[in-house]
Amino acid sequence: MTRRGVSDWIFLALWLITGLLAVGEHFVVRAEERLAQELTRELDRAAAALDEGDWTLALETAGRARRVWETARERLALHAEHQRLEAISEALLEAEALIAARSGAAGGLLVLARERIKGLPEQHRLSWSNLF
Repeated sequence: MTRRGVSDWIFLALWLITGLLAVGEHFVVRAEERLAQELTRELDRAAAALDEGDWTLALETAGRARRVWETARERLALHAEHQRLEAISEALLEAEALIAARSGAAGGLLVLARERIKGLPEQHRLSWSNLF
């Protein structure tokens, strides 16, 4: 095989690897978006239950959201910033504890957790702000 032939194969292999990485990143972002949508719905339900004064439903909903998050967090830990994941876990855990204590401050933590979760897919999305 000539030097030119080897160079062509290396070039093709590098483009193939780049393409596979781009496709993989697309699937990661889509999975994070689906997770964010599911958790946002749960946290909105918990906030609505708080507004109605239904502490039991709010606690059940927030607990369900936290369990879904903790399950997904194990997969996300492979490619996401651990500090960001930890901040979301702490916000969900604190919100659940405040709901259990029937504290009005729980609503603020639910909003904080929701915003942090919604921002998670943005860190992996291919955009100018992430490139530069």
